[in-house]
Amino acid sequence: MEDAAAGGGARTRPGSARMRPQVVATSENRVVAGRLAAGRDYRTVRHAGTDDWLLLFTCRGRGRIRSEGAADVPADGRSFVAIAPRTPHDYGTDPAAGDWLLLWAHVQPQPEWLALLDWPRVAPGVGRVLLPDPLADRVAAALTRAVSLSNSALANSALFGVNAVEEALLWCDTQNPRGERMDPRLLAVLEHLSTCLAAPHTVRSLARVAGLSESRLSRLFTAQFGTSVMAHVEERRMDVACRLLRLSSLPVRDVARQVGYNDPLYFSTRFRRALGCSPSAYRDAV
Repeated sequence: MEDAAAGGGARTRPGSARMRPQVVATSENRVVAGRLAAGRDYRTVRHAGTDDWLLLFTCRGRGRIRSEGAADVPADGRSFVAIAPRTPHDYGTDPAAGDWLLLWAHVQPQPEWLALLDWPRVAPGVGRVLLPDPLADRVAAALTRAVSLSNSALANSALFGVNAVEEALLWCDTQNPRGERMDPRLLAVLEHLSTCLAAPHTVRSLARVAGLSESRLSRLFTAQFGTSVMAHVEERRMDVACRLLRLSSLPVRDVARQVGYNDPLYFSTRFRRALGCSPSAYRDAV
């Protein structure tokens, strides 16, 4: 779906509306999202901004965002821009680029989202995060779902849309330099472990997932998490094993297999070393 303007708004003219932020997303409809293929002449001006957060994710081409008293902010290269409520703005296609394909969302955020929107400021009221390709693709996929759901008659579509936008913001948070920025290659390893925990992992196999040498992966892992690659694998396995022992009646041998140990005796030895008791004793205690 392609929208004529982000948020359905045309240019806001000076006058009585000048001091009144435009209302798009509301507490009843927290996410209003769309996809826009903008030509060279596209431009939206809101002298009083909007009453919500406006998120602009560039898929292709380049836009520019103007904010009073600041230089133009480029929106290109898989950049994600967040414009805070009541921030006057003037944005549109950069004429030099010729086009601008973007996904946009007006959002009335949940209270816990405010920390996720604390992005580096590039102009008054304007934050921006730059995303590497693997994460940009995930953010684009999440926002595309928000667009689809925002315009559907599906039951609970508003809640689905909120969840999709939250997913996009959570991925962005891994690249926010104001927080603990995560190397996308390490994220690939963590995702692989979460879906294939029982596989026979080695530093070499995980280095292939990350596209790194074994030594480089080991250095990055220690710097990011303060532990070795295989120590982290075992921590994850023990965490899942504890959950299975608490929440299921699976025999210990089946728990061992589900977290990557084909030998239940070896699993019990590693479990006792990590938790200070046997798997059976752990289950009985909880």
